[in-house]
Amino acid sequence: MSVPRFHCPQAVPGLAAGTLLELPASAAHHAQRVLRLADGAPIVLFDGRGGEYAARLACTPGAPASARMEAWHDRDRAPRIAVHLLQSLAASEKIDWVVEKAVELGCASLTPVGASRSVVRLHGERAARRVAHWQALAVAASEQCGLNRLLQVHPVTGLREAIDRSPPGLRLRLDPVAGAPLPACLGPDPLAAVVLAIGPEGGFDPQEERALGEAGFLGCTLGPRVLRTETAALAAVAAIRAIADDFGH
Repeated sequence: MSVPRFHCPQAVPGLAAGTLLELPASAAHHAQRVLRLADGAPIVLFDGRGGEYAARLACTPGAPASARMEAWHDRDRAPRIAVHLLQSLAASEKIDWVVEKAVELGCASLTPVGASRSVVRLHGERAARRVAHWQALAVAASEQCGLNRLLQVHPVTGLREAIDRSPPGLRLRLDPVAGAPLPACLGPDPLAAVVLAIGPEGGFDPQEERALGEAGFLGCTLGPRVLRTETAALAAVAAIRAIADDFGH
């Protein structure tokens, strides 16, 4: 059985062995009420920026659950290529699924994009609540899959703003009609980062396609089939990992 892992922002590098850290409420609840771990049980803590601590659960009646730090391990487990998703909005359960699986596939960030053909519209407080929900999903998925760097879920934004805020890297837009095969788009040279734009059901409209093209996004295809937006995102990331990344890293 694998050792339970918990995200703890206070578990920064450099803490001395024996340091006692109070666990976040959600982690404490999961450790004590869901997993029913006993005092002294081995656990792993990570702060989300790389690396992890071996630790022991410290449970005192009437006091918040804590962890006693042991050894620090500089383990990352992040893939060599950082993939940043610009994911058009879809039904909540679909984006939930994309977020969870994007973490498992080692994505670095996800920006929810309100495209013109998106069937879901999110603004203001409702958008902020959904982003907080997606970030919590990313934390839980990181705890499960062993990734020590958290997927960053950015605020909901329009496509042009998402393009402007995109980090440097190879820019790709999935296009089942006019795109070049994904392997050809990735090319033979090593990559450090890929920014991947995923359209909504119905695709990007002509103005959005033009904006992406002007910003350097290359049209690429995963074959002759038209994939749903949530399938396309994850199929593309998995393909990038298989074609250009090192699965054994």
